Amino acid sequence: MQNSDLVSSPSIGAIAVAQSRPGTIVQFQAGVTGIGSLPHTDPEAAVRFIAEVCPEAPFWPQLPRRSRNEYMLLQMMTPLLDLLQPTSAARINIRSNAAFQRRLCTAEAAFDPTSAAGFFAFERACAAGVFDNVRVLKGQLSGPLTLGRCLFTGDEPLILNPELMDDLTSYLARLAVWQVERLARFGRPVMLFVDEPALSPAISTPQQFIYLRCVLDAIRGAGAIAGVHCCASGAASALFAIAPDVISFDAHSELESYMAAAETPHFLARGSGLAFGLIPTLTDPWEISVETLLHRWREAVAGVPGCEPGVVAQQTLITASCGLGLLSEDAACASFIQAQRLSALLRTGLMMDAPVHWPLSNRWFGYLVNR
Repeated sequence: MQNSDLVSSPSIGAIAVAQSRPGTIVQFQAGVTGIGSLPHTDPEAAVRFIAEVCPEAPFWPQLPRRSRNEYMLLQMMTPLLDLLQPTSAARINIRSNAAFQRRLCTAEAAFDPTSAAGFFAFERACAAGVFDNVRVLKGQLSGPLTLGRCLFTGDEPLILNPELMDDLTSYLARLAVWQVERLARFGRPVMLFVDEPALSPAISTPQQFIYLRCVLDAIRGAGAIAGVHCCASGAASALFAIAPDVISFDAHSELESYMAAAETPHFLARGSGLAFGLIPTLTDPWEISVETLLHRWREAVAGVPGCEPGVVAQQTLITASCGLGLLSEDAACASFIQAQRLSALLRTGLMMDAPVHWPLSNRWFGYLVNR
């Protein structure tokens, strides 16, 4: 069946229903994926690199060195860039509140090639069959909590303005659905991560967490696996309470604390996944012992009540602790090599040599493709 036929298929809704049931998250089998950003400036070269280092769970690359508009915050605001004035990497001033709010409510939520060249290069590769044998296609977008803390109306962050936050959340939900629908055309499970580096229980309220939940609900409603990436420290309990399908975290710093959390056994028991950011971003990857990381992982997971390491490994992804966009291309390559080595050690050590079963791919996407 041609990709064009997939766009209008009604079975996307069936996938969303299936994913809401316990035990239907795809089995990652300790595979490797990326957080999002890469140091490349050529989008086609970045996608070729991803095809080599993430053959099972490829992601579209964010390329901040190519353009300022590809930084994770501005990239999400493509239809509103003329209304924004960046003053630093973590602060963007809104020129006119009224115009910004109108645009949030009326603009098409979508990327364009000038600010997300990696996304469109990734689509072209998917259409060309480069990723036909992958298990899942991964996308990402900046979350409402992080954008809400970095967008400013005067001296006040947007997160303190409930009306504007509602509109921002609605816009991001539409952008998430746009991504999922674009990637779902290629007949593979889609996983979309909401990047929330500013998620912190120390400065966030339960009401603010609702914004993130709304975006996750939109992702699930569009038929994708909904993940959250947060490399901030001390966020475990908040992330478990928000309950995404997959949590991506800085496991190099917080592996033991996440595995010791009271919520971990229940999270894993319902079939949810963990993306262990075990390869540190700010350390030379070649200085890392993957054997030591494997030992740490096994020791920490063995302490989770009622969880067998072999079962947890099926729900595990291996990643860097954060995005790699500020590294050199050689360092980014080394990071993925170490991640692949760790993945291989996990699979070998836990005898994960049986065929991988993907409930969504086998059942729901089989139904989708055969319509």
